[in-house]
Amino acid sequence: MKRKKEPELAFIESATHDGRGIAAVSGKKVFVAGALPGEEVRFLRRKKRRNFDEAELLEVLKPAAERIAPRCAAYGVCGGCSLQHTSQAEQRAIKSCALKDSLSRIGQVEPQRWLDPLFEEGDEGGWNYRRRARLAVKDVPGKGRVLVGFRERHAPFVTDMHRC
Repeated sequence: MKRKKEPELAFIESATHDGRGIAAVSGKKVFVAGALPGEEVRFLRRKKRRNFDEAELLEVLKPAAERIAPRCAAYGVCGGCSLQHTSQAEQRAIKSCALKDSLSRIGQVEPQRWLDPLFEEGDEGGWNYRRRARLAVKDVPGKGRVLVGFRERHAPFVTDMHRC
């Protein structure tokens, strides 16, 4: 008989470029979608791998100061935007850290000087940063229409949304 998965608690130490918090639980890295560095969370492991596990965020017990309310109503279901739960400054910091880590760990290079990230100040609060997207199209007879959009975060379905 298969044991039912139990929720676990963790402290999020850092984050990936795509908004997954990283925790070390019993000596193994766990990537928790939607968790931010500095948060205490309750999560459920969804996929077990040899070197790490992937998990679903169930509850934020102690939120980070950078956590904000997502602007999009489809956030959490849609797999399109993964950093809407954090401030613009933290989004830039997460992306910068990911770049620095990739250059040093994978490329084994260290620039003499780091430049600040480029961004457009008049960008309606920083929401127009997407430069490409992988969209899905599916005829859904049950809904009586064709859905065009991003795939859902934890499923192969197309997110039913009317604007992005």
